[in-house]
Amino acid sequence: MTEDKPTRSLPRLQRYLLLWFAGCAIVMVLAYTQLLEYYLELGIEIRTQGFLEQTAEDYAEAYAEAGARPELPTGPSLSGYLDLSDIPPQILGVFPLDDLQHGEAIRFTNLDFNVNDEKQFAVETLDLCPEGNCDLLFLYSYRLAGDDWLYLLHGIVGSDEIYEELEFTDQFAVAIGSLFAGLLLLVAVLLVRNIDVPLRKLNSWSAAQSVDSSDLELPNLRFREFDALANRIQFAFERMREGVNKEKLFLRHASHELRTPIAILSTNVELIDRLSDRPERTEAEQAAFVRQYRALDDVQLLMETLLWVNRQSDNLPKPEQIDLRRELDSVVENYSYLLDERDVSLTVTGSGEATAPAAAVRIVLSNLVRNAFQYTMDGEVRVAIAPGEVSIENSSSADDNIQPDDEYGFGLGLELVALICQRFGWRYSSSKALRGRMTTVQL
Repeated sequence: MTEDKPTRSLPRLQRYLLLWFAGCAIVMVLAYTQLLEYYLELGIEIRTQGFLEQTAEDYAEAYAEAGARPELPTGPSLSGYLDLSDIPPQILGVFPLDDLQHGEAIRFTNLDFNVNDEKQFAVETLDLCPEGNCDLLFLYSYRLAGDDWLYLLHGIVGSDEIYEELEFTDQFAVAIGSLFAGLLLLVAVLLVRNIDVPLRKLNSWSAAQSVDSSDLELPNLRFREFDALANRIQFAFERMREGVNKEKLFLRHASHELRTPIAILSTNVELIDRLSDRPERTEAEQAAFVRQYRALDDVQLLMETLLWVNRQSDNLPKPEQIDLRRELDSVVENYSYLLDERDVSLTVTGSGEATAPAAAVRIVLSNLVRNAFQYTMDGEVRVAIAPGEVSIENSSSADDNIQPDDEYGFGLGLELVALICQRFGWRYSSSKALRGRMTTVQL
């Protein structure tokens, strides 16, 4: 019996869809929280930008009307300067001065938290913020009349209530994102289940299809695409059953119809052989009769093999005890003529018995031996016998002119052997060897 073709290692559709939806859910939660934090910071910047812009415009208007230098804008968390050198150097050093542009504010995050959620400040902001060190620092530059500039330094301090609200907002955002992710996964599970159930039905139904089963009812597959696929599978099996039935019918009729003319030919050849038996018969005439007998034996063996393969009955012949060495010696003797005028060495080793139908064993061994002899022009044929097992290896010498694309050592006989072994549940293997082929049958 030939070995089954190994299946490819492919991911399951159910697992693939669930992993895909889970990845989408995780990405959605992360993106949602990042966007929430981004828009929070953007809101602070827009509010601060508007406040500083309005303050600078009011000072510029007063600066233009008075014709003199008005009082710089000051207030809680706000300080104005006309020269950058007037800004405390430890605060000025945290801003990239090359990025200063008219009407734009530069932000510096002065606050950070350590592992124990304790506040850490990068720079001391002195008395800019009345509550203590500023959490955020903004430096705003504004061009006045001529070459004069106004610089506004603004600090923001977050109270404990604000931080608690921000922490609550973050937790609420994570909770909302997790809820949406859970709902997405739930929808994914339901969707995958709705797809997986009809797929399982289709798989079970197609697995139950065979050449003999033709009345399997088409299951309810819920989706039009699956139903169309099932109809195509059913149509393909019907075509296959029709073709197999035609082939079996042809083989059955051909095998039975050929039995009678083969029997007549065999009888007539034997009769002619007896009638023409005389002392002066030449070797050529004797060889012609031998070739006819062997050709008839080959055709009869082929017909018996086809009948074994095509037989529909489950009542297999009763097994019996068989001496494999004796059976193989008989087969080798029958086909030894194929090695005439060839430089082929034959080696038979081992012995053993098997419990199997004698006719089937004889057909299998005959096909294997004939195939090995027929496809070995110059080399060696090795036969190894063990209890319940026969291995035959034919190898050609390196001088043989064998085409690379030749199916060396493989013919119709091996295909018939595979079918018979499958019929009786025997293990059969055939593989390429060094300049030849190795076949093994385990009865």
